[in-house]
Formats: sequence, C-alpha cells, structure tokens
Amino acid sequence: MNRYASVITLALGCLLASPCLAQSSGASGPQADKPLDNGTDPTRFARLAEAKFEYLDLKGGFGSSTLRLSFTQPLGERRDYSLRFRAPVASVDVAGNRDYGVGDASLQLAHVFGVTPHHGFVAQGELSLNTASRPELGTGKNVFKGTLIYARFLDSGAIFAPAFVQSNSLSGDAGRPTVNTTTLDFYYVPKFADPRNLVTFDPAVNVDWENNKRYLSLQVTMGRVVGSALGGNLIVFVKPSVFAGGDRPSQWGVEVGCKILGF
Repeated sequence: MNRYASVITLALGCLLASPCLAQSSGASGPQADKPLDNGTDPTRFARLAEAKFEYLDLKGGFGSSTLRLSFTQPLGERRDYSLRFRAPVASVDVAGNRDYGVGDASLQLAHVFGVTPHHGFVAQGELSLNTASRPELGTGKNVFKGTLIYARFLDSGAIFAPAFVQSNSLSGDAGRPTVNTTTLDFYYVPKFADPRNLVTFDPAVNVDWENNKRYLSLQVTMGRVVGSALGGNLIVFVKPSVFAGGDRPSQWGVEVGCKILGF
C-alpha cells in the first residue's frame, strides 16, 4: 500500500506545483519565436532536473519501488555534450525487507553529432557505481552502459530513434553475477498539433547473455508541458510499462514524475 501511496503523492505533488511555479506556456516577446522543448528529441540537450517514482510488479509476487533523482547539464558552447548524475532510492522486497535504501548511483556523458534536418546521432556512456546499501538494491557491480542512438526526423514531424544499448560489469563483488545485457530500443514520438502534449513509445528487445534470457518490453510515456518554472518548461508525465516472455523479470510497471527542462 505504501508503494501506491508514494506514486500518488509524487503525481499530486507535481500537479500541485504547477500553479505555484508555472505560468501559461503561451509565451510573448523573444520567447515566442523559440520552438517549445518538451524533452522528446534525443538530439536536443538542455539542463534538466527530474524526480520520478517507479513501481514494478516483479515475478513471484514481489515488487520494487524506486525514486530516481536526476540532474543533467549541457556542456560546451555548442551544447553538444551533456553530463547527467542520477541517484536512486529504492525498496525491493525479495529479501523480506521493505525499507528504502540507496541504490546504484550513475554518471552519464552524452554527445550529439551529425545533426541535419533529417537525422542525428547520440552516443552515451554511463557508469553505474556499486553504491547500493543492500544487495537487493543494486547489481553488486560497477557497470558501464554504452548507447548509440540514430534519430530520424520524419516528414510528418514525428521522430523515430532506434537505439543499441550494451551493458557490461567492470568490477565489483566477485560473488555477484556478471552483467552482460543488450537492448534494442525502437523509440517513436508522434507529432501533435499542440507541442505541450507528448507521447512516446518504447518497444524493446532485451537479452541477458550471462543468464541466457530474452524478453520483450513496452513503455509508453504520456505527458504535458504544464507551464514554465525557474525559466524552463515544467513537465508532468506518467509511463506505464508491460513485459512479455517467459524470462521477463517483471509483469508490469508504472512510473510518474515531473521535470524542469531548459532552466
């Protein structure tokens, strides 16, 4: 019950914050000519502060809850690099302990290149550190995740951005399983007449080479730019997810959150 209360509390907090921090997104003056950034274009880097809470219904009747706090800072005069720090606070009840604790913090460096009116590329390198306060809250390993995204800007205004993601453990607890996973993600963003509304689709094929497991997943993000805050766009969103295949680690999940983009 506490997990669902946390989801509802964060969602209400984001919504209640919008009247206090935000104003109507109908801009005037110099801001009116700038296209609205709703955070769906992977080739567009901006300063970002985000809080999101995810609940996953795990196999075997267990569950996990994670609050993820992130901060992203673009780098360079052309803003073609960005650095992101993420700190999770999690609860996983597989060991009978429902208390929250620190998970594996991560640091990601991203680079966008080759951008034209038709396409662009993004390369990401992320290092997840073995910082979990309890074994079930992390991998027990220091893990490097490399990602290559090809973003195609379609004539309709939609974005199709497939990604190849490879994760491998580098060091850590010798008694914990080695991490060696591959994900093929097929990110798609339809275009809406009102750019304040956003929807993204993330179907993915996931392979765990170390344990010879394969499964499918689908995440759908639905959100809205509710106004401006601290000079950026305040966005609230919900992201349900489902998993398929006999090797799937979870049945379903839901994530809610809010973020300030471009402040």
